Amino acid sequence: MSFVASSLQRVRPSTGEDPAPTPEIEITGRRELTSDERELAGTIFAEFRADPRYHRFVLGCLNCGECTSGCPAARFYDFSPREMVQVAQNGDATTLWDAMQEKIWACCQCYSCTMRCRFGNDIGGIINVMRELSVVHGLESTRRALAPFRRTFTLLGTIGTQLAPDMIQPEFFRDWGPAATATEADWGVPLEILRKAIPVDVLQTTRAAWEVSVQTSLELFRIYEEAGVLDMLRAVDPDLVEMLVDLVEERREEFEAARERYRNELERMRGPVATFPG
Repeated sequence: MSFVASSLQRVRPSTGEDPAPTPEIEITGRRELTSDERELAGTIFAEFRADPRYHRFVLGCLNCGECTSGCPAARFYDFSPREMVQVAQNGDATTLWDAMQEKIWACCQCYSCTMRCRFGNDIGGIINVMRELSVVHGLESTRRALAPFRRTFTLLGTIGTQLAPDMIQPEFFRDWGPAATATEADWGVPLEILRKAIPVDVLQTTRAAWEVSVQTSLELFRIYEEAGVLDMLRAVDPDLVEMLVDLVEERREEFEAARERYRNELERMRGPVATFPG
């Protein structure tokens, strides 16, 4: 027993009962895991180490910190790519569980860390493996982290991109074009007025670039179905999946109706076939 601990033991008032045991301190620093959480953490850790990508993405770590020095997320969040690769390389079930609660969702997947790593660690890739496992197992922390992104998932599931035409507005991007480094004083015109000078036909072309045909949307959704993406998402947000299914069913009905109209029109254009004797 250390000197401090023995001193505290001597000054503790006697109650005639044995002192309550000190709660076990988890590496998470938050609270003790429940038995179910501990079991799930062990399962996730085993699946993480068994993933084929683990042996390709985690090759070694010099602890040099170059990955973190170039990480944009590390500047604003309690997040470090170096910590993530160390968790992957030397961590246990509890440290992996801790990283999967919040930190893996701070990564913006720019892969700056991967490009900087002199040992060739694919840190962005290994974080993706952690994310996939957190979604597959439907962690409550994952539900909270992904809750604000329902609109993004809806757009990805229906048109294949997380952007929409209403997000491309000139007033939202006043640093566009060659004047990005100039000031209003350089131009002599307020930037707001400059942005209004963008030709209308260009804006219309931008909007048209995000139009997706019904057939393309259905093919995209089929890929999500057969690749198991919907099953993964269902573990986190079943209501969102049901909404996507309803949207796709409407598009399927729309597609079938359009195909039937095309068939009828084709038959009408053909008309009766003329026959001649002999």
